[in-house]
Amino acid sequence: MGLDFLLTLLSNETMKRPLHASWWKALVLVLWIFMTGSRTTCAAPANIVLIMADDLGYECLGVNGSTSYQTPHLDAIAAKGLRFEHCYSQPLCTPSRVQIMTGRYNHANYTHFGYLNPKEVTFGNLAKQAGYATCIAGKWQLNGLTYQLDRYQDPTRPNDAGFDEYCLWQLTQPKSKGERYARPLIEQNGQLLDRNDDAYGPDVFTDFLIDFMERHRDEPFLAYYPMVLTHDPFVPTPKSPEWATQRNKKDKAFFADMVHYMDHLVGRIHQSLEDLGLSEKTLLLFTADNGTHRSIRSQIAHGWIQGGKGTTPNAGTHVPFIAYWKGQTPAGETSMDLIDFSDILPTLAEAMQTRHPQPKRVEGRSFLPQLKGEKGSPRSWTYCWYDPLWGNLGQYKNQFVRNQRFKLYQDGRFFDIMNDALEQSALTSPSISE
Repeated sequence: MGLDFLLTLLSNETMKRPLHASWWKALVLVLWIFMTGSRTTCAAPANIVLIMADDLGYECLGVNGSTSYQTPHLDAIAAKGLRFEHCYSQPLCTPSRVQIMTGRYNHANYTHFGYLNPKEVTFGNLAKQAGYATCIAGKWQLNGLTYQLDRYQDPTRPNDAGFDEYCLWQLTQPKSKGERYARPLIEQNGQLLDRNDDAYGPDVFTDFLIDFMERHRDEPFLAYYPMVLTHDPFVPTPKSPEWATQRNKKDKAFFADMVHYMDHLVGRIHQSLEDLGLSEKTLLLFTADNGTHRSIRSQIAHGWIQGGKGTTPNAGTHVPFIAYWKGQTPAGETSMDLIDFSDILPTLAEAMQTRHPQPKRVEGRSFLPQLKGEKGSPRSWTYCWYDPLWGNLGQYKNQFVRNQRFKLYQDGRFFDIMNDALEQSALTSPSISE
């Protein structure tokens, strides 16, 4: 409906009604502005590619100041996309995976390590609700294998979470049966793949995801890639000289090779989107599930950072976050807004133009406006409820709230994180008043 058509109403019987003609004209003009404005600003639902590295702290990317590792592809994506300085995960893998997939803090739905309750609504379910094709590739570890929970050997659990297709490690087969790197043990769409001596698990997962995008290029899709890199064991990659003869050798010196290969795979996915002509239709997100392994020490521009996986200080929860949506994300900018993993689901839901069936259960908030260069409704704080329910990490069980600078634990400890990232000197009352 054009403006000329609407203005013809001014000469119709409408103008003979008691309302003054000038008011009718104003009403028509407002209606036209509303309709044309909404049509130009409302983008089509976006494809989603969410990549989450395993055990990769904020300090591991060149764009974040790392001098220990080579991440040219992620650095390049950040240069034309948007980087978030303050993204916070849970300190450990399963707590983060449950939170990112459901948009809820762990107090609500984290009950066992290695388990996602199949009754939970995930962003995969929301994508299906919106008519998307969906897939997941990489690390699952959510069937409850460790505790042999209900349906722990059920290969359809990814389907329950909304994924049409999958290519996964640790679905129904425990880690003791086979590793994720050389000669990987992988289940794909209900079948156990043959264990190929020359195969490298991360390549298998990436090939699967790229093939999925190629097959679904003409329809909306969501591809979730919880990577197995860069989790230990620290072993050679196909780009390591040792791959040919010592591919199972374990040495933390290989961590740098693993970071570099992780970056290489992200680059492959990004290039595939470009080659398929999908960059303008796809929101590409990269993050990590928690901080770096505690045995790894990394150099950044202003010093060294010891990995903090499993613990609540910055080194355990501060993770990279990069977004790229061609024509939508502001190029080369850095956002100082706070985001945490509960915010991912509502952000994806808004990008897919769908809603959670029980919106009050979602505890995160969408930051899609910020991804598009708008002000949005940024947080003033984030929350962490952490109980690892795993190994000897119970000593780190805690709750805290934080913003960009300060952090308050439930026991009253209060830290200036900007000046005390290791949380060695709790602020006292006089310090707080100052």
